[in-house]
Amino acid sequence: MDDTLFELPAQPALLPAERAVRTVESSVENPIARIILDTPFSWPDKDYDYLVPESLDEAAVPGVRVRVQFGSKRLTGFLRERGRTTDAGSLKPLLKVLGEPVVTPELFALADRIARRQVCSRHDVLRGAVPPRHVRAEKAVAALRPPLFPTIDPPEPSWLGTAPVSGRELLVPAGRSTWEAIAWSVHAALAAGQRVLVVVPTALEVDLCRTAISERLPAEPVALVEASTSPETRYRHFLSAMTGRARVVLGTRAAAFAPIDAGLLIVVDEQNDAMRDRRSPYMWADEVLRMRGTGRTFLRFSFPPRIHLPQPDTVSGGLWPNVTRAEQWAGDQRGLLPPATFTTIRRGLETGPVIVSAPRAGYVPALACQRCGKKAVCQQCGTSLAVPTPGTPASCATCGTSQWRCECGSAALRAVARGSSRVAQELAAAFPGIGVETVRRSSEQSTLPIVIATPGAEPDREFSAGVILDAGSRLASLSLDAEIEAVGRWARVASRVSQHVLLTGGVPPHLAEALAARNIDFIEPLVAEREALGQPPFHRWFAISGQRVDIQRLLGGIAARLEGEAPPEQGIAALLAGGGRQVFARGIHIVGPVEEADGVTLHLHEQAPAERLARVLRETLQKLGQLAVRVEADPII
Repeated sequence: MDDTLFELPAQPALLPAERAVRTVESSVENPIARIILDTPFSWPDKDYDYLVPESLDEAAVPGVRVRVQFGSKRLTGFLRERGRTTDAGSLKPLLKVLGEPVVTPELFALADRIARRQVCSRHDVLRGAVPPRHVRAEKAVAALRPPLFPTIDPPEPSWLGTAPVSGRELLVPAGRSTWEAIAWSVHAALAAGQRVLVVVPTALEVDLCRTAISERLPAEPVALVEASTSPETRYRHFLSAMTGRARVVLGTRAAAFAPIDAGLLIVVDEQNDAMRDRRSPYMWADEVLRMRGTGRTFLRFSFPPRIHLPQPDTVSGGLWPNVTRAEQWAGDQRGLLPPATFTTIRRGLETGPVIVSAPRAGYVPALACQRCGKKAVCQQCGTSLAVPTPGTPASCATCGTSQWRCECGSAALRAVARGSSRVAQELAAAFPGIGVETVRRSSEQSTLPIVIATPGAEPDREFSAGVILDAGSRLASLSLDAEIEAVGRWARVASRVSQHVLLTGGVPPHLAEALAARNIDFIEPLVAEREALGQPPFHRWFAISGQRVDIQRLLGGIAARLEGEAPPEQGIAALLAGGGRQVFARGIHIVGPVEEADGVTLHLHEQAPAERLARVLRETLQKLGQLAVRVEADPII
């Protein structure tokens, strides 16, 4: 018998069947509402189709919040658009329209771009961009009369120029005159018929900036978008910006998404940790502003700036103190409190208060063996030993034990760091009769002549002199941005000082000179090193965390979409077992994985803008659905 009679043709791979698109007939024009739902999961990220009942036809316009039935739950979402066709088999009706439109077409488009770039869902973006609804605030704004804005004449020329509205991106290290410079820029923009959006790190900076704008433009309403206000206040100000009742919007990180067509965008202290979202989409505020579109003027009041290519032009000006290192003073030796510290404080007190920046809080936060110098840690739990308050023995802050003996046999300890309380004690003894106080938060009021503050807690007050103790210790950080972060911390202190800032603790001369001149050239070697190592901003990195089996499934899906450039499934298992830095596909590298307490973490990176890697990551997550992995775009490494 001829065996060929029983041979069957090769069966092609099964492809997912496309759902048929149909036109829905209804008495309502465009009866299909496409909704971006706030679901308890991120993937798949798609529009869900619902039927618009006749009773909600007029209210169901693009941008409104709606409530729908999703399985057994009632969820809210944003109505993206309306149409006549759908591929859904059956349609449920909209249950309710919640208020007026709160998402503009510009914000929908921005959410699309961010979702593609950051490998996240669009609702991850909208959740942080639009505050929760507050009915009383909504009614209060709806009852207001149309705004009548005063006519504003152009301001007097300043060191920023005659008008900042030029469609350029500029870096402005303004120092103590930052708020006055921002107020002047707002004035110039309003006089030129432009609206303004200002984003700052914290509520304290919001108050300072608002005060400066109000002093220059007392009749100009300013909408505030910040989390520290009440839900009612935040929503009222958000709607004021949405409805055009404010030409100036000011706020913290979330204000970068504010619904205002601003011609002038301003960001302050962009490298501050508070300017990056700690959850998806993990965006920096300055990146959000940059993605809002070209043709707008973008002023970055930051020193030093975050690394971004290309670096913008710099506008020099503003008030800045003289900066020196302790090693520049004859007879000084490196140490926590060198003689130049007392000289600087003494001279500063002749004309005003003095601020001293201590790197750590507490009394004596770190100890070492007096004989061999080895760091003293608790032999029960591994925590560093410390002296919490004057007169108390060294002990462990975790388990409380005070028993310790070094491996060399010695039980004698010496201090290797002094906390802010210890510094205050020593300065009070050195300057008897002069008030010394320690502050822990920038919002604390300080009135005494000598103020001790830890990094980030510097009060908003003008000082005649400042001393930054153990300034070089920050450079020991393993972060790629250690030098940038260190100079940024020093600059925060210098921005509050009018005459002289002293750096102690082994600060390299080129960094002291960069701070003194507010010159960002010190970043150039760091940029060159990053380029050679394939680090940001030349490559985009994505951190992927989860269980090994889920990550292997994700990598397998990515490999399938790279059309044979990536290894097969067996090769992926070998990559996950190998560790280090390896080639995953053409132009794409894999770093890791590293074992974590709840799974593993690895990194994928590709040369910027890494659009291919972001695309296949997003497509794979869309396909696999609820995969238990976390993807963080542009992690801090």
